Amino acid sequence: MTGSGRLASVRPVRTAPEKISEKVAESIKNAQETCSEDPASGECVAAWDEVEELSAAASHARDRLKDSDPLEDFCKDNPETIECKTHDN
Repeated sequence: MTGSGRLASVRPVRTAPEKISEKVAESIKNAQETCSEDPASGECVAAWDEVEELSAAASHARDRLKDSDPLEDFCKDNPETIECKTHDN
């Protein structure tokens, strides 16, 4: 743990969309570098706040991916295909 009470070795979650995961990894590296000399500085706290915000965004993105239905997504773009036709009785 750093002097600010935050863990110094945090790993990004890889099931989030790739760009968000990359940003989380970059922000962790930045926070570790920022906090290396003065873990109690305001800059250090702000850097870890950024990690926390990006991690939350990645989590929300994963949740959205879990809730999406691949067939429904496909049919939005391809309503004319046989897989997407609905029949009234």
